[in-house]
Amino acid sequence: MTVPLIQDLRVFLQVIDSGSFSAVARELNVGPATVSKQIARLEKALAIRLFERSTRLLHVTEEGRSIADRVRTALSLLDSVGEMANLADGELRGSIRLTAPSPFGRKYVAPALAAFRHLHPGVEFDLHLSDELVDLIDSRLDLAVRIGDLADSSLVARRLAPNRRLLVAAPDYLKWRGRPQRPADLSVHDCLVLANPGHLQNEWLLQGARGSETVIVGGGLRANSGGALREWAVGGAGIALKSTWDVADELREGRLVAVLPDWRIRELSIYAVRPSGRYLPRRVEALIDFLATRFGDPPPWDRALSGIV
Repeated sequence: MTVPLIQDLRVFLQVIDSGSFSAVARELNVGPATVSKQIARLEKALAIRLFERSTRLLHVTEEGRSIADRVRTALSLLDSVGEMANLADGELRGSIRLTAPSPFGRKYVAPALAAFRHLHPGVEFDLHLSDELVDLIDSRLDLAVRIGDLADSSLVARRLAPNRRLLVAAPDYLKWRGRPQRPADLSVHDCLVLANPGHLQNEWLLQGARGSETVIVGGGLRANSGGALREWAVGGAGIALKSTWDVADELREGRLVAVLPDWRIRELSIYAVRPSGRYLPRRVEALIDFLATRFGDPPPWDRALSGIV
């Protein structure tokens, strides 16, 4: 049997992940015929059929899927050997593909990547900002920065920083409507609600010195964007439940103030997550360490709010 070319094996995995010859061709900046030729060459070398093709659909065969698992392991080991050679001179090299939530990614992750690359110019980044939960394996991503509770047990997570939350409103809104004195007062206020598909976050749980209270809130303004809620709050439209990283500037400048500051809201966390069972390149490990140090506990946005909230 002819030994398959390594590049053909990489293209094979890309086709499986994308489900399309043409998508891989666009990514590699080659013609679809080139990708088709590489797959045909690989099928000939392995003496099996990897894909079932039709006019519009492409399906990986059972044999192809079984081989793909072994190919991923083999290429991961090969990449680790290559990285060890590159590390001989002490420099980090290679690319990192990662995703992060849009607002947090723009405000904190993107500057952090630029700072990391200043220290390690041999590392390149492909940053994908999205408020959708991106599948790391299907999207062939090395890393994700995520905020909140983690549900996917197939991922390895490292906590980067706490995600403190509080209720905020513009001073003009509170002057007009009055300042809530206890959680129950929120039910008669205009509250700005985050609304994701299938999940309306209109139940706010607050913890006080004598126990917790849950309030059902509303007010006519809902959005699937935390940025929209922040802008509505700054504009005096109501009370919002926000993470401190998102409203630190507004709180420092006095455009927003804390509401019910003596009542706590359950703290979440900010994580770096990566697929389990995959070789962890030194450059990715170094980036995770860098982010954990740069954000820390308390993170810079909370340190800037010391004495304010």
